[in-house]
Amino acid sequence: MKAAGKVEGKTVIEACPICGSKMEMGYIASRMIAWSDKKISNWSFKGLWSGEIVVSKGYPFPIANVEAARCRKCKLIIFKYEETNDSAKENSP
Repeated sequence: MKAAGKVEGKTVIEACPICGSKMEMGYIASRMIAWSDKKISNWSFKGLWSGEIVVSKGYPFPIANVEAARCRKCKLIIFKYEETNDSAKENSP
């Protein structure tokens, strides 16, 4: 089974890397998605946090839509993120 392919220069995930089921293509819509190597608490998210914002459009935080592939069976979502823009970095928590 083919795991990934290319459509118009974009990588398309065709099969779940865990179970091999067909992936459903769609979008994640959010104001912000953050990454950290440690769990993020409410307290750490508000001020002293040193994580990385991987999805955001910046101030005033409009909704970002990111292409994603989802496996309903495994509850897995895979998406490729871009570097955040300067306004997002300036307004990060």
